[in-house]
Amino acid sequence: MSLPSSAKGALLSAAADARPVEIDELAPPGGLLIVAPHADDETFGCGEALASAAQAGREIGIVLLTDGEGSHPRSVEYGRDRLVALRMREMRAALEVLAPGQNIPVMRAGLEDGSSDLERLGLHRLQRIFAFASALDTRSVWTTWNGDPHCDHKTAATLGRMVADEVGAKFWRFPIWGRFGERDVPDGLRIFADRQYWARKREAIAAYRSQATSLIADDPDGVVIPQGLLDHFAESPEIFIGG
Repeated sequence: MSLPSSAKGALLSAAADARPVEIDELAPPGGLLIVAPHADDETFGCGEALASAAQAGREIGIVLLTDGEGSHPRSVEYGRDRLVALRMREMRAALEVLAPGQNIPVMRAGLEDGSSDLERLGLHRLQRIFAFASALDTRSVWTTWNGDPHCDHKTAATLGRMVADEVGAKFWRFPIWGRFGERDVPDGLRIFADRQYWARKREAIAAYRSQATSLIADDPDGVVIPQGLLDHFAESPEIFIGG
């Protein structure tokens, strides 16, 4: 997937006129489960709302679909194990910024980054994810939008729907890369924005140095999100699509 050159798109235009959604509708009292394709999607896509849910006392858990090992596949300095360890540390740092002191549990599903397939998840791991959601008393599931142009985001959307159906939870999707470019706008578009969490979200985004800076310098094809897009995610209202 190639990164967009500017923060423009049909969803962003529609979001300008979308109705706001409050945290009690997004995350009713009880547990909140976020199904994230990679470490950073929970911050870029819904970090502000995550911080608000934590402040409101929701118990939060995350299912991490992949370990994000595909972001810099040609790096020698950061081979697979070192890159995965770095991304897990970045995620923990970002979550501590968004939800201080909560120590949010993260269940790693272990699917392959860039080619995730739920058939490879297996029944045992799927049942463990269902049990994780049940133990959390999950009342709402958030995940990436199936309209995002990335196979892992689509897989996460499918898994999120399965979990929500299994535990009887509300279901919300947050578009990340699908907000850019021209595409059909789905029904049920809502926006979440709360200025008191803007600084927290920007700090959490900055924790992902492997994705947002040239920290990993020996892979010319590695992911480096442009500053303009980082600013967009830090400053723009978060977009949610109802189930």
